[in-house]
Amino acid sequence: MSAFNDVEAHLKFMVYGGKDVGSVSFAKLLETFKTKRSRDITQKQYDDLRVLAQVRNSLTHERQFDDQRLAVPTDTAIAAMRHIRDRLLDPPTAITVLRSQRPLVVEPGLSVRAALDLMYENDFSQLPVYDDDTYKGLLTTNTVARWVADQMRQHDGLLEDASIATALSFQENEPVRHVPKSVTSTRAVRTFVEAAERGSPLAALIVTETGKSHQRPVAVVTPADIPKLTDS
Repeated sequence: MSAFNDVEAHLKFMVYGGKDVGSVSFAKLLETFKTKRSRDITQKQYDDLRVLAQVRNSLTHERQFDDQRLAVPTDTAIAAMRHIRDRLLDPPTAITVLRSQRPLVVEPGLSVRAALDLMYENDFSQLPVYDDDTYKGLLTTNTVARWVADQMRQHDGLLEDASIATALSFQENEPVRHVPKSVTSTRAVRTFVEAAERGSPLAALIVTETGKSHQRPVAVVTPADIPKLTDS
């Protein structure tokens, strides 16, 4: 009951901002929260809370027999309620879950060959490109492959000193989103999912101090990280 009350108070504050809205059913409160803040709750948390609300109702409105309770929540129900409470009130950030090291950043003037060496040595498939503190794009293996194909067609070989800036001109349909380092794992996953549902899947989330594109990245989150973020 304590964990459930904590969640109910949290949802009410996040939806209504502390305003006195009188009596609101938990079902309506939960539905409103999911509608307004879909990035802050998973479908599983939503489904589990609907079931746990029935447990809460049975405990609140049950009758007693000889001063003894007729219903007692199972250890599983209690653990589930406490887990949801902890995750909703203090959700883990994406960079905490992934324990990401600060990513390598390359400059537009660096050669593609040097960038490929960095990718190979560090097992990266993409590198953020910054000119001082200005974001220029995301160099991915797909972009490099398109550049290589063009080089082979035009020159029957590769220009040894071709710059990253040249390769970036072959980038297409690989959008990124800049997010603050406080972004939660739940919100990061929802950002990927919503972009895919709109038909514009993201190549990466570039994590900066406050989510501004002129700030150097502290982490890069890719679609390959979704399973680990979801598990958290």
